[in-house]
Amino acid sequence: MNILVTGATGFIGRHLTAALSNNHFVRCLVRKSSDTSVLNNLNVETVCGDLLDKNSLGPALDGIDLAYHLAGEIHSRRLNDYYKGNVLATQNLLEACKETVPKRMIFLSSIAVYTPGTAGNLLTEESECEPLTIYGRTKLAAEELIKKYNIPWVIVRAPIVYGPYQPAVLNRFFLDALNKRKVTLVGKGDNARSLCFIGNLVGGLMLLAEKPDTNGKTYILSDHLPYMPYEMITTISSLVGQKIRVVHLPSILGDISWQIYKLMAKLFNLCFIELYALKTMQLHWECDIGKAKKEIGYDPNITLTTGIKSTTDWIITKVQR
Repeated sequence: MNILVTGATGFIGRHLTAALSNNHFVRCLVRKSSDTSVLNNLNVETVCGDLLDKNSLGPALDGIDLAYHLAGEIHSRRLNDYYKGNVLATQNLLEACKETVPKRMIFLSSIAVYTPGTAGNLLTEESECEPLTIYGRTKLAAEELIKKYNIPWVIVRAPIVYGPYQPAVLNRFFLDALNKRKVTLVGKGDNARSLCFIGNLVGGLMLLAEKPDTNGKTYILSDHLPYMPYEMITTISSLVGQKIRVVHLPSILGDISWQIYKLMAKLFNLCFIELYALKTMQLHWECDIGKAKKEIGYDPNITLTTGIKSTTDWIITKVQR
């Protein structure tokens, strides 16, 4: 199978590309400014193009059977970057597909398209979509665009994905636990949220490549069960053999930070993800992966302990050096 990957040099992209290249021809769409060193030892082809320039995308799509569209804007100060990176980029790719049509497209979206749930109520593929953030709104807009084009599609909604080579913003939690032996939580820490270890997500994405009967469907891919904050803290504590202290900040801090986040977005078109992160410490983001288990045989068998050990080992050897 001839496969195109956008976002191949990113966190998720590098893992998926490495796995796919073992059994498929893989072409990676990269910008001229991209650091492609992460692809150097892989059996892949790179083609220069820019998702913000529709006319540059034709060569990347030539002869492609399946396109994984992973590229997108996740962390930016400017609201307009989310529109360009998630909506305009997707629209340009879809327009380019009119001339060189791949047989299928798998789009990586996010559970940020949903309204957060309540304790014990799991989000499903049919849950109401009312995004809180510009990131969630632009991901939902990209989903809606994909459904309008005459290309067989599958949409994957994932929670926070963690693992080796994760974005720096996710390292803070681990670094505080490893170096300071202290983790700070806003509120009581009694809210559960789904996470997905990178190996589990890649496994699910690869399953979809072999299942054309999933066209036109949406799937949530995450770890088996949601986690409470203390489960992660206890797991890290056990792995490093050290007690980790938990500092609780008042819940009102999350509410205040959320109001400031919205005000900055409204008045200055700026996005401060750090403020939103304080609020999310109090929210329930619990997912049901029953549909993916039943229809595609999804089995996220990498446990929390194994996933956190892999992540902390990487942080210790690569990030802290």
